[in-house]
Amino acid sequence: MMTGSMVRTRLGRDKGFHATVSLLAIALAGSAAQAQTAPPQDAPAPVAAAEAQQNSGTAAPSGDQGQAVDPSPTTPSAGDDIVVTGVRASLQSAQNIKRNAAQIVDSIVAEDIGKLPDRNIAEALQRISGVQIQRAFGEGSSVAIRGLTQVRTELNGRDIFTASGSSNSLSLEDVPSELLAGIDVYKNPSADLIEDQLSGTINFRTRKPFDFDGAKASASVTNTYYDLARRSKPAASLLLSDRWSTGIGEIGILASASYQKTAFRQDTISTEPFYTLDPTNAGDAATLATLGRTGQTTTLPHGTGIGEVPGDRRRFGVDVSLQWRPSDTLEFTGEYFRNDYKLRSYGYSYFAYTSGVAITPQAGAPFTYAPNGDFQSGTFVDVPIGNNTSIGARHSVTTDYSLNAKWRPTPNLTITADGQYVDSKTNNLNSIVGLSGTATTLTQDIRGDIPSFQITSAAGLASPATYSNGFYLDNLNNSKGTDKVGRFDGEYRFDGGILSSIKAGVRYADRRNRTNDTGYRYTGLTGPAGNLRYVDLGDFFRGDANLFGDIQAFSLPTVLNYDATRATLGITSTPTFQPSGTNTQAQKTYTGYLAAFFKADALPVPIDGNVGVRVVRTKVAVTGFYQQIDLITAPDGTQQTAAPTFTANDQSNDYTSVLPSLNLRAHLTERLQLRFAASKNISRPNFNQLNPTLTITEPGTAQIDQQHTTSTGNPFLKPMRSSNLDASLEWYFARTGSVSVAGFYKNISNYIQTVIVPRSVTFTDGVTALYDVTTYDNASKAKVKGAEIAYQQFFDFLPGALSGLGMQANFTYVDSEAPSPASQGPVTQLPLEGLSKYNYNLVGIYEHGLISARVAYNWRNKFLVTTSANGTGNLPIFQKSSGQLDASITANVTPHLSLTLNGTNLTNTVRSTYYGITTRPRDAIMSDRQIAGVARITF
Repeated sequence: MMTGSMVRTRLGRDKGFHATVSLLAIALAGSAAQAQTAPPQDAPAPVAAAEAQQNSGTAAPSGDQGQAVDPSPTTPSAGDDIVVTGVRASLQSAQNIKRNAAQIVDSIVAEDIGKLPDRNIAEALQRISGVQIQRAFGEGSSVAIRGLTQVRTELNGRDIFTASGSSNSLSLEDVPSELLAGIDVYKNPSADLIEDQLSGTINFRTRKPFDFDGAKASASVTNTYYDLARRSKPAASLLLSDRWSTGIGEIGILASASYQKTAFRQDTISTEPFYTLDPTNAGDAATLATLGRTGQTTTLPHGTGIGEVPGDRRRFGVDVSLQWRPSDTLEFTGEYFRNDYKLRSYGYSYFAYTSGVAITPQAGAPFTYAPNGDFQSGTFVDVPIGNNTSIGARHSVTTDYSLNAKWRPTPNLTITADGQYVDSKTNNLNSIVGLSGTATTLTQDIRGDIPSFQITSAAGLASPATYSNGFYLDNLNNSKGTDKVGRFDGEYRFDGGILSSIKAGVRYADRRNRTNDTGYRYTGLTGPAGNLRYVDLGDFFRGDANLFGDIQAFSLPTVLNYDATRATLGITSTPTFQPSGTNTQAQKTYTGYLAAFFKADALPVPIDGNVGVRVVRTKVAVTGFYQQIDLITAPDGTQQTAAPTFTANDQSNDYTSVLPSLNLRAHLTERLQLRFAASKNISRPNFNQLNPTLTITEPGTAQIDQQHTTSTGNPFLKPMRSSNLDASLEWYFARTGSVSVAGFYKNISNYIQTVIVPRSVTFTDGVTALYDVTTYDNASKAKVKGAEIAYQQFFDFLPGALSGLGMQANFTYVDSEAPSPASQGPVTQLPLEGLSKYNYNLVGIYEHGLISARVAYNWRNKFLVTTSANGTGNLPIFQKSSGQLDASITANVTPHLSLTLNGTNLTNTVRSTYYGITTRPRDAIMSDRQIAGVARITF
C-alpha cells in the first residue's frame, strides 16, 4: 500500500520559551512613573462619546453612522485637566461611550496603541455583559450576544466578512487585535444603524491620522509560549502616523501593520454515541443476556477514541488611512484594510469504534452502570480500529477599500457620502490517511472527569501488522465573496426646541458569494502499511490520561505536504470540482431611513432620544445543482453506479422589511439615567441555508427498504424577524465607576430551524425510494429574555498604593424558548445553540505608579453545542459549565516603554461535553496554557 521507513518521533518537543525580562526586577529597580493622578471619586458631568474617544487616542470611525451621541453635552467639570492614562483612560472612555450613546452600547477601548485588554478579539468581547463566546483550538472564534448568534460584524461602521460557504459574517479569529483602537457592541438598533442582526452589532474601530495631534509612532514585539504544544511563537506590530498643514489643507497619513504567529495543541478524549438495547431485537436480547441484564434498561457506547491535534495560525494585517481636510467644512477619509489569515490543524486520531453496528461485550467481564442503566465501565471484544493522520488548512484574505466624504455646508447641516468595496477569498484543504484493523479487547471506564480506556490487539498497536487496510480522503473547497456598497446620509441640527436633529439616508449594497467544493474523494488502500512513524503519546493530556500507550501511524511530516502525500500513496490527481459542488448567492439591498433626535430638557425629568424607521428591500438569487446518481442493473442482477446527471437549480426571492425603532433616555439625576428602547430588526439566512444543491443516490436492491437520508438548503427562506424591548438603568458615580442593570425581551418570528421533509424519488429504471431530506424552514417562533448587571470602579478612596485597586464584574441571565430542531435521542426540547443561561465575569484591576495588572475570570454554565454533529449518532451535544482564568501585568518603565507579561488559561480548563445526559460523556478537551512577554514603545 505505502512505502517508506519507520521513524521514531515525539510530538510537540520544540524548544520552549525562555523569559528574558523580569518585570518584578524592573519595578524594584525603579523609574520615573508616568504622569497619572487618581481622579476624584465624584462623578464628572457627561462627556460626548466622540470627545471621550479622542481623549483616549481614538475617534469615532469615519463613515460610522451608528456613533450617534448627545449633540450638546454638558460642560465638562473642573477636574477635566487631570491626566489619565492606561487602564483608567480606557475604562473612562468606554464608560463615556456607553453613557452618551444614542442606543444601548458597551465598548472596549485599547489601553494603548495596539493593546486591547485581551490579545484575541473574541476573548476581549467575552468581558462584556451579555456576550458569550465559542472557542476553537484554544482561542475565541465566534460570539453570541444575549443568547443569539445572529450577530452583525462591521469595520468602522461598514460591512466586513470572511468568504465562506456557511457564514455571512467575519471570523473573529482572523483579525489581529493590534490593528484596532476599540470595539463597540450595539445591543439594540436605531434607524440609522445597518440591519441584518437579531442580537446586536459588533463594530471594530481602527485609528485615523486625525486622531492624533501630530506625529505618532508605536511598535511592539511579543513572544508567546504554548505549554501543551511546547512551542514559542513571535508577533510584532508597528504604527506610524503624522499630519501636516499644507497649501491645500491639512493632510494626515497613518499606516499600521501586525504580524502574528501562534501555535496550539488540542487533546481530546471522545466517547462514541450511546445506543439503548432493544429487548425485542434478537441480537440486543442476546447482548442483554450476556451482560446479565435481561429485563433492565441498558445503554452502551459504541466505542471511544482520542485526538491529538497540534497546529499553527498566522495573521498578517495592514491598515492604511489617508485623511484630507481642505477646509473646516470638508473632510475626506480613504482607508485600505487587509487581513491575511492562515490556519493549519494536523495530527493523529485513534479510535475503537463500531459505528452503528452492535458492539460485543466480553462474556464474564465486570460491567458497571449508572442508576438509569447507562454504561459506566466494562470490556468489549473484536472492535474495529481507526488510526488516522490528517491535516486541515484554511487560508483567508479579506481586503476592504473605503472612501468617505463629510461636508458641512452650514453649521447646521452635515452631508456624508461613503463608498466601499470588499473582496474576500478563502481556500480550504482536508487530507486524511486512515489505517484500519481490529482490537482484540476494548476496556472503557467513563466514571471519572477524564475517561480512560485500553485497547489491545494481537500484534500490538505499535506494530504495522495490526493495520490490514486503509483509505485516503481528500477535499478541496474555496469561496469568494465581494461587496459593493454606497451610502448617502444627511443630518440637520436645529438651534433650539425639542427637536435636536433629523437624519436621513439611503444605502445600496451588492453582496455576492461563490463556493466550489469537490466533496470528499475516497481512495481505498490495500497491502501492508508503510511510511509509518512511531508516535509517543506519553504526554497526552499532560500525562493525566490512563490510555493504551503508544502507536504507529502514517507519517505526519508526509501528510503536512499534500503533494507528497498523494505521491507516496500513488495518487496522481487532485479531486475534481463537480457542478454539484458549486453554488452562488447574490444579494442586493436597497435601503432608506429617517430618524428624528429630540431633547426635552424643560421637563421635570429631562428626556432625550430618537425615533425613526428603516425600510429595506432585499433581492436574493441563488444557484446550485440537483445531482442524481442512478444504478445500472445487468441481466444477471448485478448493479453498478451510472454517471451522475446534473440539473441546474436557480431560484430567486425578494422581500421588503419595515423596521421602526424608538430609543428614550430619562435623566433621573445628573448621575442616574434610565433607558427604554423598542425596535424591530431582521436577520437574513446564511448562505449555506439558501444553497439549493441536492444529491440523491439510488439505493441498491439490498438497501431499498432501509432509511435513506440526504440534505439541502432552502432558497425560499424568509429573514428571521424580531420585535424587541430593552431597558437599562445606569448609575455613573465616578469617572471610572458605574453600575448598570439591563433587561431585554425578543420575540422572534420566522425562526430558521432544521426540519426533516419526506421526498419520494423515482429513478431512471423505475425504482422509487423515499428519502428523509434534512433542510431548513422558518419553522416557528422563538423567544429570548434576560437581564444583565454590570459594575466597575477604582477604589480611589483607599490610602496610598491601595488606591490603584479596581474591579469589574458582570452577570448575565438569558432564557430562550425555541422549537426543537430535527434531532434524535434522550433530549427533545432543546435551547438555542451556544446559549448559556448564566455567565459572569470577575476582573481584578490594579494600576498605580509603574505597575498595571489585571486578573480576569470568565464562567458560563452548560450550553447546547450542536443539535447533531458528525460521528455523534445524530444526538444533541451539551458542554458542561466551565471557567477560565487569565492575567496580565505591565511595567511602564518610561513614558515611552512598557513591558507586559500575559497569562491565558491559567486554570488549565478542561472543557467537557455530553450527549444530553451527564452519564453519557462525549468529549473531554484540553488546550494550551499561554505565557506571553510583550515589549511596547510609543512616541
